[in-house]
Amino acid sequence: MRVALVCALVGCAYQPGSFAHAPHDFVGQRVTVGCLDIAVERRADLVAGPAIGPVLGYQFGNRCDRPAVVDLAAVAVIGRNPQGAGAALRAYDPRHEIRPAALDGRSAGAEVVAYASDAPVAEVCADAAALAHAAPPRWLCFAAPAGAGGSR
Repeated sequence: MRVALVCALVGCAYQPGSFAHAPHDFVGQRVTVGCLDIAVERRADLVAGPAIGPVLGYQFGNRCDRPAVVDLAAVAVIGRNPQGAGAALRAYDPRHEIRPAALDGRSAGAEVVAYASDAPVAEVCADAAALAHAAPPRWLCFAAPAGAGGSR
């Protein structure tokens, strides 16, 4: 009710460059690509069943008045082991739910994606520009969460 009242008084359209949408600020490393303000953060690694690996949280706000593509399936993600060797990671998506979507103008959204890995992952890098089908790449890199020592 309180958020609805605030929205009625000040409006809830996403404000370009704010990296915030009522009532929360975007968390993580921030980048602007085309119409999207994007924040990405590494969260606690997923350790459950066969899907074990790093988790990235994505928040995005559409700076434009027209719809913008948000494509989590297009994001290239690389995991590096403790020795620095890298390997491409794939999103854990057993139900094939991750696909491109249109984000309305001045709207915001968030998603969390786990990436499966058979080896320890000390660092994860994601190309945030690919989320918006943009180039050149905008790589954001994240160390393992404190105390994790690299996930499996």
